[in-house]
Amino acid sequence: MKRIMLVVVMIILGGCRKGNEGNSKIESKKSEKPISETQEVNDQFQVFMDQFPKVELPLIINGCLDEILELPKLDFEISSEYSSDAKYEHIYGIIPSNGNYITTITLGSADCFIPIITTYRLNGERINSKPISIGYCGPDPCYECIESMTIKSDYRIYVADTIKTYDCDKNYNAIVGTERIKVVYKEGKLNENGVIELTEEITQKIN
Repeated sequence: MKRIMLVVVMIILGGCRKGNEGNSKIESKKSEKPISETQEVNDQFQVFMDQFPKVELPLIINGCLDEILELPKLDFEISSEYSSDAKYEHIYGIIPSNGNYITTITLGSADCFIPIITTYRLNGERINSKPISIGYCGPDPCYECIESMTIKSDYRIYVADTIKTYDCDKNYNAIVGTERIKVVYKEGKLNENGVIELTEEITQKIN
């Protein structure tokens, strides 16, 4: 009889131990979730985000337009933690994201302004940041260039420099009838995980 009682007690104790081990495994799995995915927007990051107006898709940015000069710059003290070039970037806006992250667009200073897409987790941790430009536009004789960046409603990206060149006379004036046109472009997409994909440059001659 004593042996039977001893066996019953051991079975009960073993069941309790297994139950506790199962609970500890569940708790450890919960704690393994990355902190960056569980935190919400903090106050400092929210102040940074408040600088940006909301912008809807689709959108087209022509970096060579003069009115971009009128856009305000990032506040360096507020923005230095979240932007590596905060002193030189103009504020464009926040676009809707197709995932659990936040997407900003700033404009970097150059001969033509360079759109920069940056994605952040909700706690302000940066996921990805890329300048979206080709970079051939600028002031040169017998040279014309239009630079544009498009983000479509499905988050596909198209950026292109449309370049027209001429032969020059001795006074660096364009000679009519000598124009050559080409488009240099990249394509890409803003993914659901916040990563920005872009192809290498592709050149298409028009004539």
